Amino acid sequence: MPKRAQSALEYLMVIALVLGIIVPVTYLLFRYASESNVEIIDSQINRIGRNIIDTAETVYYSGKSSKIVVELNMPENVEDVYIIAERELVFKVITELGETETVFFSDIDITIAEDDDLTDIAGVGRKKVKIESDGTEVLIGKFVEPAP
Repeated sequence: MPKRAQSALEYLMVIALVLGIIVPVTYLLFRYASESNVEIIDSQINRIGRNIIDTAETVYYSGKSSKIVVELNMPENVEDVYIIAERELVFKVITELGETETVFFSDIDITIAEDDDLTDIAGVGRKKVKIESDGTEVLIGKFVEPAP
């Protein structure tokens, strides 16, 4: 009888050791995958924000009535997009790690186009953004396809 008890105890110790290794490794891998996803979204937001600001400056320096439509592939978790003080383009992103705001600064005045809201371009998927100069500032808004 003591031989069986010893075998059972050794078996339980091996299982405890294996679980003691597997559980922390699984947690670390899950955490790494989560952080990688956040970094990918952050990289996409940086590329999109720089693209919008660079295009706005190009349109501004091209002169009055210049217009460019930019097609963007917006990542998931973008809750809102807005402009502060006519110089800052802000993306509000919510991820597993919390809420962040990514800000892009412009050398020129940028504003939201009349009767428009940049919240429309937030959300996952392809979005078209119209960037247009009126001579003194650049208007940014969602591009609406003309009716046929």
